Amino acid sequence: MIKKSRNLIAIALSTPFMLFQVASAADNSDVVINEPNFTFFTSFGVLNVEKKDFDPEAFETEVGINGTVKSNDFNVIYNLKVDLSNAINSRDTGGTDGEADIHVKEASMIFPTSYGTLILAPRSTSGQYRDLYSNVDYFEYNEAHSGKTTPSGNTLFGQASEGSDTVAWSSPKFYGFKFVAAALSVSENNNNDIDVKSFRTIYNEGGFNFGAGLVISSKTLTGATKDYKRSAITAGYKFNKVDLGTTYEVNTDTFGSAGDYNTLGIAARYYIDDSYSVTAAYYKKDSDIDSNDNKGTVFQIKKKIGKSISLWAEAANYDITPDNVALGVNLSY
Repeated sequence: MIKKSRNLIAIALSTPFMLFQVASAADNSDVVINEPNFTFFTSFGVLNVEKKDFDPEAFETEVGINGTVKSNDFNVIYNLKVDLSNAINSRDTGGTDGEADIHVKEASMIFPTSYGTLILAPRSTSGQYRDLYSNVDYFEYNEAHSGKTTPSGNTLFGQASEGSDTVAWSSPKFYGFKFVAAALSVSENNNNDIDVKSFRTIYNEGGFNFGAGLVISSKTLTGATKDYKRSAITAGYKFNKVDLGTTYEVNTDTFGSAGDYNTLGIAARYYIDDSYSVTAAYYKKDSDIDSNDNKGTVFQIKKKIGKSISLWAEAANYDITPDNVALGVNLSY
């Protein structure tokens, strides 16, 4: 299994190079495959979580490749990104050497046209999360999403940061507005081709942004009696030295024992100068099951050292989620 995972990653990363060589050899071809770009991001640090031992941690370690393919008929933007942090931290969670814990974070092709953009993504960062929650998600460890990849394990918001088996369409931008619709096929064995549908409208012009969206998860995913619906609204404004944002999420007919709940997030970042910034956020979850109520405050100070390196420190206090203190350094190119 470990060997198979290594081989799959090696093939995936080498495929664009093989395509590039083939295109270069065909002098009469109208297809141009540009040289791919490599990306790297890692966040290492130390973590102290309430009731757990102090621990050096790899918060994120991402390696990616992306590029463009152009032809007379259409253009393609491809993205592949893997996260190795689970493999690095595997022994902390009872794993072995961790090679089988490689997490594919992004695997997508994007087809831009004059009529909008088509996205095919077996795996990708959630556009719903990116567009509607970024106004309250400024943090490195205490990220404001739910799902299996939540570092802190908080359950304040219901929106996950990633999606799979996605087909999406984004309209051209018109006077600052765009509309996005997506369909996800999460399960292949429930006699339902579209398991999740999502819609959102975004306005972004100058320093102001506003958005609203809806996610509908089919009851066939879990055998529930009703579809799970999650709606969110967000707004943000960037001043000269201050970023302000808020997101409000409403969850109804949730699956399992979560209950229906609403979550409010408010965040602000102040830029002391070109290097230093301080950030604070407040989150409150109000559930119809009282024991699931939660709230928390998060603080961060960050220092940027050039374009590629930054140092940061975070402290978070929650009602239910374990409190934590995290110190880290980010490196990217």
